[in-house]
Amino acid sequence: MMQTHHERGIALVITLFLMSALSILGASLMFLAQSETYASSNYRMMSQARYAAESGVHRAGAYLLDGTYPLPDPLTIDAVFDRSKSPVQYNGQAVVLSAGTGAASNYPDANVRAAFAAAGQGTLAAGLVALTYKTTATLVSMQVFDAFGGTQNVVQTWRVTSEGGLSTAPKATVEVIAMIEQPKISANSYGAFATADTCDALYLHGNVETGSYDSSTLASGAAPAVENYGGDIGSNGNVHVQGSVDVAGNLYSPKSGVGACTAGAVTAETVTGGAVSVHCPNGDTGSDATNPCLVKLPKTLVFPAPIIAAGATPDPNTTITIGGGAGQLPTDGCATIVAANPAVTCVADNAAKTVTLSGGDVTLPNVVVNSNYSLIIKGSSPAAENVNINSFGGAGNVTIQANKGATDVGESVVLKVAGKNPDGTDMAAPFDLGDWVIDSNFKYDAAILQISYGGSASFSMHGNDTAAATIYAPNAAFTLTGNSKFYGSILAKTIDNGGTPKIYYDRRLSNGFWVAGSPLLGSFTWSRY
Repeated sequence: MMQTHHERGIALVITLFLMSALSILGASLMFLAQSETYASSNYRMMSQARYAAESGVHRAGAYLLDGTYPLPDPLTIDAVFDRSKSPVQYNGQAVVLSAGTGAASNYPDANVRAAFAAAGQGTLAAGLVALTYKTTATLVSMQVFDAFGGTQNVVQTWRVTSEGGLSTAPKATVEVIAMIEQPKISANSYGAFATADTCDALYLHGNVETGSYDSSTLASGAAPAVENYGGDIGSNGNVHVQGSVDVAGNLYSPKSGVGACTAGAVTAETVTGGAVSVHCPNGDTGSDATNPCLVKLPKTLVFPAPIIAAGATPDPNTTITIGGGAGQLPTDGCATIVAANPAVTCVADNAAKTVTLSGGDVTLPNVVVNSNYSLIIKGSSPAAENVNINSFGGAGNVTIQANKGATDVGESVVLKVAGKNPDGTDMAAPFDLGDWVIDSNFKYDAAILQISYGGSASFSMHGNDTAAATIYAPNAAFTLTGNSKFYGSILAKTIDNGGTPKIYYDRRLSNGFWVAGSPLLGSFTWSRY
């Protein structure tokens, strides 16, 4: 019989090997599970830190863009900031606002530095975890431009860097960088646009039509050939067309739907009675049932109110009357104007019953031009003649004299209406005149006369067959009356065009008049460190 004593215990050895392998496998699985737990925890903390950092960006952006942050004075901006460099510099260093990041603020206004330091840092609660954020804003660029209405606007681009983290885990820190900017946009893209979001915001009734022309292509003294396109109209609310209306262009509104309009359900368009025709740019013809020219705006359009510069505020307590009786002849009106504006040339002609102003910006109180009398305002170039006035009234005539040079640089007048009562409230009717005339070789150039009004009262105007103007009154109720044509552009809170006035949009306005647009927040990038 064969002996096998040397093989005793082999089962135990194999068992030990198997147990060791299983132990190692179990330990590996345990460490793997623990690693997954750590990874999930790290991802959660990283996500929380990123959301905290994004909160910081939005808080900083809210401060810079919601009107709390005071923009620099455009008249003194270049004496303080160096805008030729990017980032913009102050005292030889980049302009920086800091909120608890360790970076030093470098901004000339101590109140702005303190306000940003308070707004740009804070804490958030995420369950039982406290999240923190702190931000820094660097001024990348700053632009000053002449806005519509003769005022200067400032727009800026900021780079906001926000650090977000967990108060209990300082290593879980995420940095988010975003660009915040406010662009300048065209102020005059429509023949008529109403800023109200209500029913009948833009009301066209009677025998009304729209079209367009381009005054930059007109020969001296030539009347425009109105095109059957480009006469776009729009509203933040409802456009109501009634009667015989012929629209040569698109209809724009952030609303939708065609039909009856009520306060609780504002539609984009309402058509009642008469013959309505819409000529779309693609050649189609709209109808009162389905309008192929209806273009939906992505959001409500916001237009800032024009501001009369400090030091040029008209006197609401004084009235100058041109014509109408003893003590109110042109000579007396001229003397009153020059007394308040010694640098302005004022020529009165009693025989012709005219008062002519020229030579520089002028500030006027309430002005009444009586029947058979005329107030003549001469434009200037390259800067417009600014006429700051409290109110215009009367049945007389106001003539704007302007000419164009060989380089297409035209003389122009910017009429800024304050429309205030002595107690500071809005006048009921700050602008109501019988007639306007533009005496120019280019009578149909809508850039020659710019009329701006920042108040909320009614604002009315009579058109005529040769005058052109741009109306910018985003808070006012505007009424166009008479039987004549209006060349240019109208922007008001509400627009009522009744009777037979025609509105013809001057296409050159789309490239020459700007306002500050809605602020934008974007270009997010982030990193963990």
